[in-house]
Amino acid sequence: MVATFQFLSMIWSILFFPIWCDDSVNTKMMPSSSPIDNLTFSHTKLQLTWDSSITDIDYNCYMETSQDYIEKEVSEKTCIFSTSEAIAIHKGAILGVKGTYNGTEYSEEIRFIPPGKNGTRAENFSCVIYNISFMNCTWDAGRKAPDDTQYFLSLQYSREERVVNCPHYIKDAFGRHIACSFQNVTIIYDPVYFLVKGDSNESEIQFYDESITLYEIEKLTPPVNITVNCSEDQPRCIVQWKRPQLSWSEGDIDPCFQYQIDIRNKKTNATSEENKNELHMAQGTSFIFENYNVKKKYSLQIRAKGNACLVSKKWGEWSEPIDFGMDGSTTNKI
Repeated sequence: MVATFQFLSMIWSILFFPIWCDDSVNTKMMPSSSPIDNLTFSHTKLQLTWDSSITDIDYNCYMETSQDYIEKEVSEKTCIFSTSEAIAIHKGAILGVKGTYNGTEYSEEIRFIPPGKNGTRAENFSCVIYNISFMNCTWDAGRKAPDDTQYFLSLQYSREERVVNCPHYIKDAFGRHIACSFQNVTIIYDPVYFLVKGDSNESEIQFYDESITLYEIEKLTPPVNITVNCSEDQPRCIVQWKRPQLSWSEGDIDPCFQYQIDIRNKKTNATSEENKNELHMAQGTSFIFENYNVKKKYSLQIRAKGNACLVSKKWGEWSEPIDFGMDGSTTNKI
C-alpha cells in the first residue's frame, strides 16, 4: 500500500511540476520519434528555438493559449513572436513546431507554465489614455503576494524598439507599485505589449502580460469650438462644433465620430419633468435643435465616440456646459 502511494505521488509530480529553467522551458507534451528536438521557449524574448537532424526544410511554428492562436512559417530553427503578434501568455501556452520532409510531417510540442507562486501576479490590470497623450495604468497586488512584493511595469511598441519602463509609480500602503503615469504617449495602429513583473525576497512572483491596442483605451477629449445660434423667426437653434483632438490624424477623419448632445431646461424652480434632459445623436459636426422655446433658457453639452476608423468606441468626456436662450436670438461659443 505504501509503495503504491509513493508510485502515485511520483506520477503526480511528473505530470504537474514539469522541469524548466529560469527563462526557458523545455517540457515535451509526449514522447516522440520526431527529428525535431530540444524545443525551448524564452518568455522574456518570446522566442522559440529547436534542433533538428533534417536540413533544407521550412517549419511552421505556433503558439496557442486559451484565447488565441498564432502560426507562422520560418526557414531557420528559431521563431520569434513580435509584439504585434504577441498574445498574453501569463496563464500559460502550448508552443510547437511542424515540418514536412519527403512526404512525412514531423512535429514537436511543449507546454509553457509561467514561473512563480500562484496568486502573486498583478491583478485587475487596466490602462486609459486621456488628454490626447497621457496614460494611466492601474493594477492590484496579487492576493497571495508577500508584503515585500514590488511590481514593475514596462511596455514595448515593437521588438525593434527599446523597452519603455514606467517613469512614475503610485504606491499602496505597503509601498508596492499599484499604478503608473506616462506622458507623451503615441497612439499607433499595432498592439503594444505591456508587462508587469514582480520581485520579492520571500517567493518568485508570477508576471502579467497583455497586448493592448492603444486607440481602444483612449478617453476622447470633448468636442471644441461649440457654437449655438438661435432664431425667433424660426424657433430653432443651430449647434455646431469641431471634432475632439487626437494625437494622430490622417486625412479627413470627421466622419469617424458619433456625437451625443445633452440639452437641459435651466428654468428656476422647474419641476422634474421640466428639468428632464433631451439626448440627441448626430453624425456630422452640426445639429438643429427643433424644440427651442424663446422664453426658456437651456444648457448644452456634447461628447463623442468613434463610429468608424481607428477611434475609441467608448464615450469620451463631456464638454463644459454652454447656456443659451431666454433673450431671443443668441450666439454662444466655448
